[in-house]
Amino acid sequence: MIESPRGMTIMEAYEAYRNNKLYINRRYQRKLVWSQQEKKDLVESILLQYPIPLVLLASQNDKYEIIDGMQRLNAIFGFIENHFPVFIGNSDKYFNIPDYTFAQSQVSKGIIFPKTDVDFLTQEQVSAFIQYPFPVTIFKTGSSDEINETFRRINSTGRKLSPQEVRQAGNVSKFSLLVREIASEIRGDASREILLLQEMPEISIDSKLSKHQYGINAEDTFWCRHGVLNVSDLKESEDEQLIADIILSCALGVPFPSSRVAFDNYYGSGNDDKSNDIDVKINAVGEKNVRREILVVFSEIFNLIDFHFESERLKTILNPKAGGNPVKEAFYTLYMAYYELMIKENKAAFDYKKIKASLKNIHSKLVRSRNYTTTDDRRNNINICKGLIQDHFKKTDSTFRSTTSYVIDFQAYLMKSKTEAAIYDFKQGFYTLNPSIREFDENSFNKILCNISALANLGKDKVGFLFIGVTDKETDTIQIEKLDDLTNVPRYHDFGVVGLEREAKIKGVNLDQYISFITGRISSSNLDSSLKIRITKDITPITYHAHTVLMITVSSGTEPVYFEEKLYQRDGASCVEVIGSKQKEIFKLF
Repeated sequence: MIESPRGMTIMEAYEAYRNNKLYINRRYQRKLVWSQQEKKDLVESILLQYPIPLVLLASQNDKYEIIDGMQRLNAIFGFIENHFPVFIGNSDKYFNIPDYTFAQSQVSKGIIFPKTDVDFLTQEQVSAFIQYPFPVTIFKTGSSDEINETFRRINSTGRKLSPQEVRQAGNVSKFSLLVREIASEIRGDASREILLLQEMPEISIDSKLSKHQYGINAEDTFWCRHGVLNVSDLKESEDEQLIADIILSCALGVPFPSSRVAFDNYYGSGNDDKSNDIDVKINAVGEKNVRREILVVFSEIFNLIDFHFESERLKTILNPKAGGNPVKEAFYTLYMAYYELMIKENKAAFDYKKIKASLKNIHSKLVRSRNYTTTDDRRNNINICKGLIQDHFKKTDSTFRSTTSYVIDFQAYLMKSKTEAAIYDFKQGFYTLNPSIREFDENSFNKILCNISALANLGKDKVGFLFIGVTDKETDTIQIEKLDDLTNVPRYHDFGVVGLEREAKIKGVNLDQYISFITGRISSSNLDSSLKIRITKDITPITYHAHTVLMITVSSGTEPVYFEEKLYQRDGASCVEVIGSKQKEIFKLF
């Protein structure tokens, strides 16, 4: 059922926004992509009382999912919160927050931070702005399929969308969802599926030129840092097209002929609908297996570059004469060669320096085409690359992932914790950070056990993660660097990956012995016995930039667990004891 279009004031919309009633679904919504100028143009139109396009919302349980209008609403709310000014009356002017009582209340809560010593709109202009009625249609439905189809129909013909964004718009096939998930993990904007609108900036892409203060800097992503894609490519979702290219090649068993027509067909938007063909292939292998294999290969390539390229960009290795051009096809060739050696032939790299030397200027050896590459050409290119590097791989009997193959998963967990704090917990280690005495901190160890117990109480079939060897405060990272004489500790967003090698050194044992010591301490603790069995078999070392972190996966059982006769739960990023009648709420989760 659709309500007739009505006017919703900016004040009404902003208060819904800050009362957590506006959200988006990442299954089909693209990221925030508007330029600063586009935002300013919209706000200027409102200030000048010009009409703006209709916003479409889906109403569900007194909340609104944004179907069309996310970029516009983000621009309006950003202006209210002083993210940017507009040029009006011969000068740049900011929204004057104190003239809007509700916005000022958000300042008092420490949610927004107003500008000072700048020019502001007049009180009359502020009043006119927040009272401005923009057209909105509210779509009342309980069906996610209806929402998906509505979004697809509205956005699939949008002139501002790139070809890949058109393909992904509203598409919720197994293939498209897998592309979206893997691409977000590699970019570094992984998050839960449903997000509040105010959380979108954290997982949207910024650049050094645009300076939107979004969470992901394009130049820092793997794609742009190593010249596989340019910033403009990334903003137009060409990373997703490259991931789609790789998934199609791996799942179909032959190199994909990457033309616009071929991509459209497998997304179900071309003249020859092959969308079911790729979903059948993915089902046959299993979505989780496809994802795991794709990411394992990416992680190993990341490991090759991070530790053996001596700060050289991948682009300068693959094509020293590339200049400002990206190296998409050369990267695809390298990836597929790695995939076939690792996944199909069960081999592992062992001589990284020779692999690097073998890849030098591989671009000059490949068959190249400007717009279209055939399956046969790609097959030849992959064979050339394999021939150059395969002698530096060896057969492996291991069926387990190496510690470096979790790199992308690890980064995704760090990123997801920003919007799902209750599921993730981070501890620097088990030793005190007191400069005068470094000893095993029994009190801290006990708190870690409390947190494990709380993670086990997330609810039936829920999974939580505890990472040991990671700081979530820069002050702690700096202190550890000083105490343990570390240099160049890797950072990822707000996290410092300090590892556990330093604590093994303090204890006077090697890393394997230290991990065994920790596992033994957990096994002999007072944690619930069934919980101990579950987690001790799921303690996984992850090597990230030469620092080893322990990932403890905590799967919930069929009922809540107590620790030392107390019931704990996660409250955001904190662990709290649940007492009295509130314990009933925990049991309802199971």
